Amino acid sequence: MTLQRKLALFVVAAALAPLVGVAFAVLHGAQEELARRAAAEHLARARAGAVSIAAELAAVDAALGGLTETWRPDRLGGEELRGMLVVLSRQVPAADASAIVDGTGSARAVLAGAGEPGTSERFVEAVRAAASAPVGRLVLRAYDDVGGWQLAAVRAVPARSGGPWLVAVRLGPEAARRRLDAAVPEGGAAYLLDGARVLLASTGAAPLEGAARAELAGRIDPARPGAVEGEHVLGAWAPLDDGTGWGVLVAVPAATAYAHVVALRRGVLAASAAVLALVLVLSFLVGRGTVAGLARIESAARALGGGELAVRLPEEGADEVAQVSRTFNAMAGELQRARERLERWNEELQREVEARTAELRATQAQLVEAQKLAALGQLGAGVAHEINNPLTGILGNAQLLLEATPAADPDREPLEKIEQLARRCRDITQNLLRFSQQRAEPEFEVLDVSRVVRDALTLAAGQLRGADIALEVELAEPPGRVRGDAGHLAQVVLNLVSNARNACLGRPGRTVHVSVAREADEVRIAVRDDGKGIAPEHLPRIFEPFFTTKDQWSNVGLGLSVSYRIISEHGGRILVASRPGEGSTFTVCLPAAPPTS
Repeated sequence: MTLQRKLALFVVAAALAPLVGVAFAVLHGAQEELARRAAAEHLARARAGAVSIAAELAAVDAALGGLTETWRPDRLGGEELRGMLVVLSRQVPAADASAIVDGTGSARAVLAGAGEPGTSERFVEAVRAAASAPVGRLVLRAYDDVGGWQLAAVRAVPARSGGPWLVAVRLGPEAARRRLDAAVPEGGAAYLLDGARVLLASTGAAPLEGAARAELAGRIDPARPGAVEGEHVLGAWAPLDDGTGWGVLVAVPAATAYAHVVALRRGVLAASAAVLALVLVLSFLVGRGTVAGLARIESAARALGGGELAVRLPEEGADEVAQVSRTFNAMAGELQRARERLERWNEELQREVEARTAELRATQAQLVEAQKLAALGQLGAGVAHEINNPLTGILGNAQLLLEATPAADPDREPLEKIEQLARRCRDITQNLLRFSQQRAEPEFEVLDVSRVVRDALTLAAGQLRGADIALEVELAEPPGRVRGDAGHLAQVVLNLVSNARNACLGRPGRTVHVSVAREADEVRIAVRDDGKGIAPEHLPRIFEPFFTTKDQWSNVGLGLSVSYRIISEHGGRILVASRPGEGSTFTVCLPAAPPTS
């Protein structure tokens, strides 16, 4: 099947979709929305009618309550009771009759409405039926009378003896009907219900019969307001909330409520049929142009796949084919630029490989130099060992001569000088032997950090003096103790002092300050100089192997990296603070050893 036919079928399906699905779905949604809004409106009207009727009954209750509290009927005579009913009829304009019944059920006073020949026996019977009502609470009794249903509002009043007296008024239907008329929606009616019984209907309301009454049956909750939606009627129910079980029902026939939706559905069907015919004509015209544009795109794609990166499509127009053409041209241009970038990257990669090869050769040369320095260290250790034996003889003979020489002998002072210098040479050779015989793995023991620093400085002091650099030493009291390897820690001190010496070379009047201090749970070794300092951009790299900032390259740049590794093995850290031109401070922080018991 060709693309043009597929497009035609798609357009037909797209045209039928509003007719079959969208239009009816929209109409169904509109009908549901109409039902929802109507239900909300009806519920509001039902509640308003219920509140209005309940408010009128509350006014009657207030009038009865106020009058019975002021006039105690069990203490009044016949004329006074009748006068009490006259006052009551004035306070309750909706009442067309009133009565007072004593505790025995006898009517003590009855006031009939205008035009009535006498008392209403059914009214009095309804009042007597409320004899069991709670004292001080309004009770409503609906009863059938000659002209229809009537409502008796009764309030029980306590008496000095016997049962309570009953004071009641009869409320005609007109007042309640006016309240219902105010709640009637357009095209509908309002009803006052007592359970399933219709007590009163609004003016001109049709009776609830047949299918509408059957739909409403069982859908009304006497205790709660709610909407009622059925096939034949839309309505809402609201109770009076006074314990009587009465409520207001607002209802509209479904045919009346949905009349606008039915008319709209017919109009949509006619409009959809017209649109379908128009779309079928236009789909053929649009399909021809689309197929031609897609053919051009296919030809250009084949050319691009064959390596012709310069191929381009016409970009005129604002339809989808023009947009795809512009995207194709952008893709072809990006591929062409990518090929050019790839060629440039190949050239740059070749240059980078050549540079890295040169760096590897330089690193190999540095490693060879490091091996040479290690060999020199072994040589120095052998020389120190050979010197140590003659020094022991010199020191022993000098001590023997001192013992044989009196204190007043003029040769004693040169002998003491010989012994002092021999001891110093022995200490230097012993330290040299200790530091040259480093172990691959540290052997931890409890050490006095001050002593390790002091021994290390015996090897570095001469170099500092030779460079005219002052050395200041400040050791902790009491001594700070750590668990560590004396040789490895001494190597760290020598590396830091050597770096401080190099930073101060050529700068007269410089000083290297070495201190040991105990702070909290740490022992800190600080080496401070006032040399040239370290540039901020170099600080992150000073612990990298083979990195150096010396003005003249004299080593392989391994001192700080080895020191960092040693301190890490000891569970410590190295802190650096430096400012160019003002000097640097390296602080070694080691965990303090626990005190021995």
